[in-house]
Amino acid sequence: MTLTKHGIMVRRDGCRAVMPLALIALVLLAAPGRLQAQRPTLLSGFDPIGNAGDGIHLYGVTGFVGWESVANPTGGFYLPNGATVKGDVPYGGSLSVGWVHRRERSNVSISYTTSYLGQARYSSLNALSHFVMLSADRRLSRKWSVGFSGSSALTTYDQMLFSPTVLSSLVAVPATFDDLASAVLAGKFTNDQLASLLTGAPVIESPARTLFFGNRLFLSTASASLSYAHSSRLSTSFFSSANLSQHLHDGERPGDPQYRFLIPRAIAGSAGIGVSYAWSPRTSMGVNVSSSRGFSQFEDSYTTVGTAFLGRTMGQHWFASLHAGGGFVTALRSQYTARRGTSPVGGANLGYKTYAHTFMASYDRTLGQSFGAGAADITTASAAWRWWRPGRNWGLNSSYVRQQFHHGAFGGIDGWRTAFGLTRRLGRYMLVETAYTYASYSNTSATLPAYASAQHAVRMSIMWTPEGQEGR
Repeated sequence: MTLTKHGIMVRRDGCRAVMPLALIALVLLAAPGRLQAQRPTLLSGFDPIGNAGDGIHLYGVTGFVGWESVANPTGGFYLPNGATVKGDVPYGGSLSVGWVHRRERSNVSISYTTSYLGQARYSSLNALSHFVMLSADRRLSRKWSVGFSGSSALTTYDQMLFSPTVLSSLVAVPATFDDLASAVLAGKFTNDQLASLLTGAPVIESPARTLFFGNRLFLSTASASLSYAHSSRLSTSFFSSANLSQHLHDGERPGDPQYRFLIPRAIAGSAGIGVSYAWSPRTSMGVNVSSSRGFSQFEDSYTTVGTAFLGRTMGQHWFASLHAGGGFVTALRSQYTARRGTSPVGGANLGYKTYAHTFMASYDRTLGQSFGAGAADITTASAAWRWWRPGRNWGLNSSYVRQQFHHGAFGGIDGWRTAFGLTRRLGRYMLVETAYTYASYSNTSATLPAYASAQHAVRMSIMWTPEGQEGR
């Protein structure tokens, strides 16, 4: 495998570059996996689903302005004639709308968010982003229930930089301790926002996403589940998913940054089964087995993973879970030396919630291929904390996420980011948040040029929502 200085480039026609969504359905039928993703929101306290009643809703309008130490991580693009990447002042706004239909036995929701991000210096990087999400579930009988979710997004690196991680979105949901513990430990949902966050599609939360797919990216995901409750303690679920990640071309002018990227397009699908048993009101256990298939120019292979898990609620404020198992890869086509044998997988989750504080931490080591870089050991460590006393006007939040990719087509890639935010409520309908984030990534691959990046960014956002912020 040979990579040029400019990376692997694709056609300039962005419309032709996007894989039709029909292909997603074909992958879903051929080798459908479980989804776990987030929505790209600008404020950590805002969830576009909300708790509004039936009908069409305007969920919020946001405006922001900020500063970045470099326009984008220096490993992510190159400048002609050896020029240096400079800092920039990003600005923009977003609008979120949606439709909700709730009944006793079924729920359907559709949300759409559009956002514009401009750059004062590198104006060719100005971009309009879109995100649409559909979520539906229905209880077929006393024992059977089905669910479906799908989403599509056209987004950029800068939108990812300040978007909340999965954990930071979870700690921001106005849910009780029992709701949060039940959703995380047993997959039982009594809160729509928790359900949508924990049954969404996997996303690359690390800044290393830019190294894989470049600055502008199209994502599309779909998932389906079927659950059967044998009793109040024992349940079985069947789940499947498919996702597409597609590099999109950036408009360029002479002297503006041009992005390197490694993977033009990646497709993955998976299917699995899980069995869960509630040993007691505080303790649950079970097993999950899934098989996935990934397609990219580097590899076409199957990955099979099996794990056992144990979760327990401890007292009135703590809950924790552990999972462990193994996985193996069956390569059908590979441009690199495919891994062989069984690899260990495992991880843990920890949660804490009181009247004002919510904290969650997670560690996971798995065998995956949804990023198109071949089957790789993926290690993810993340944490999030939020403090907000109900009825008060001030709130604090912070988050951390790190993803490491070992083996696969590109060897070792490491990316992480951390963020801190101070939120102030101005009346019932308006929030102001000042946020700081630091992002970095690097690689230790023998097949790639040495990349290393570091970026500081600050952003002030103002959000107005007609639903109000009472209880936040």
